[in-house]
Amino acid sequence: MPLLLAGTTFTPSLTLLAAVAAVIGGLVAALVATRRRLRDSQEAFRSHVANAPIGILQSDANGMCTYANEAWCRLAGLSLEETVGHSWSRAIHPDDLADVMRKWEEAVREARPYLNEVRIVRPDGSIRTVLATAQPMHDGHGRLTGFIGTVMDMTEVLDARKHVRDQQSLLQSLVDHSSAVIYLKDLQSRYLLVNKRHIDLWPKMRDFRPGTTPYDWFPEETAKAFVESDAQVARTGREYTFTENVVHDGEPRTYVSVKFPVTDEKGTVIAVGGVSTDVTELQQTRSQLAQKEQVLRRLIEVQEQEKQLLCHEFHDGIIQYAVGAIMLLETMAEENRTLSTQARDTVTSAVACLRRGVDDGRRVIRGIRPAALDDLGLKAAIEDLCTQMREAGFTVTAHLAPDIDTIPPGLQTTAYRIVQESLSNARKYSGSSSVEVGVRRTDDAVELHVADHGCGFDPQAAGRQGFGLVGMNERVRLAGGECRIESAPGTGARIDVRLPLAPVAAVPTLPRQ
Repeated sequence: MPLLLAGTTFTPSLTLLAAVAAVIGGLVAALVATRRRLRDSQEAFRSHVANAPIGILQSDANGMCTYANEAWCRLAGLSLEETVGHSWSRAIHPDDLADVMRKWEEAVREARPYLNEVRIVRPDGSIRTVLATAQPMHDGHGRLTGFIGTVMDMTEVLDARKHVRDQQSLLQSLVDHSSAVIYLKDLQSRYLLVNKRHIDLWPKMRDFRPGTTPYDWFPEETAKAFVESDAQVARTGREYTFTENVVHDGEPRTYVSVKFPVTDEKGTVIAVGGVSTDVTELQQTRSQLAQKEQVLRRLIEVQEQEKQLLCHEFHDGIIQYAVGAIMLLETMAEENRTLSTQARDTVTSAVACLRRGVDDGRRVIRGIRPAALDDLGLKAAIEDLCTQMREAGFTVTAHLAPDIDTIPPGLQTTAYRIVQESLSNARKYSGSSSVEVGVRRTDDAVELHVADHGCGFDPQAAGRQGFGLVGMNERVRLAGGECRIESAPGTGARIDVRLPLAPVAAVPTLPRQ
């Protein structure tokens, strides 16, 4: 066929026609390949959508659903046929339906994105909370062609968030109702949290905000001490107890603060927590108690000294006079041959009475404070107690270390009184015919025990009924020792006491850094 170019007849050659045919064929092949790639891409997209772990829906420009993937069907419990159009709305919680439809219709009408948190009700009645989103789609000319949307199940996430909020609320409630001061700081000593007690004690902190430091609320010297102790905990990763002094309304107060590291799951220190307790009154009470105990110790010492003096007075006075009278009467009876029988009997009776008086006096003196304790030492004094028990018909086994006489005199008196009281109780109440006594010295203490095999008792009840065990425990406590009483009805009794050789501190001290 001839070609007319600018009024001229032109007949193309076969070569030109072949070239044109080749170009057209290439264009056709490229178009086919492009369509194939587009089809493959669409198929891949549909495959990804179909197998996506979240719900995906597609609608037309009027907002009518045309497609839903398997994830949506599983989540909502609806089939694709039960989803298309507006049928998907049957899965919405009745209380949320009106709001969901209003917002969806507005998004369709204005061709803008959609975002909403929605509750859906599954066929089994369970409720899931989802985050629904939709984005408008446009063609090459900018015309709205529809919407592509996602539905993500947020139930577990929201439940976890609620659990965290509940835990935070519970924690805040607990710390706010504590009588102690509680706080949390980061590694730069910046406050993250303080409790209500903290704010109540320092009204200035009513304007508290996280990120502030002790320098924002306290005098520089006090703040510096706080920051240094915080840094020590953060640096070492260990818990410490500090004694901290703070001024409240011009009055110095003492706090015992327990500060501890807060770590993450890897064990790295990320914060420093603290609990501070006002111990000002406790410290004052301890000081007063220490002073009273010091007075009580002194009274006991004076009492023992008075007993010692009284016993010497009896022994060197009245007892000696009575012994002298006995000797005079016996001499008179032996040398005076003219005494009548009646007079001689009277003298004999008088001598007997005096001897009984001397024996009773000596027994009383031994009970008040034996001369052996002052003259011969603790070992001899306890052996004398054992002898008295044997004279009363008891079998006594004594294990007395020879070096117990080297302990301080005051501690000897305490040990003696404990053994004396224990043996007296065994004699009066145990019903046992045998008793065991042991006293020994270690490098830093005196240890003693008294045991019987009698009827036993309830230590708690016995402590309420008499002063014996109470007095014994008080003696041990004032000496800084430990007393353990083991007994029960029908099992006998054992008393173990440990008395430290070191002197008792005059004033108890609070924990230090």
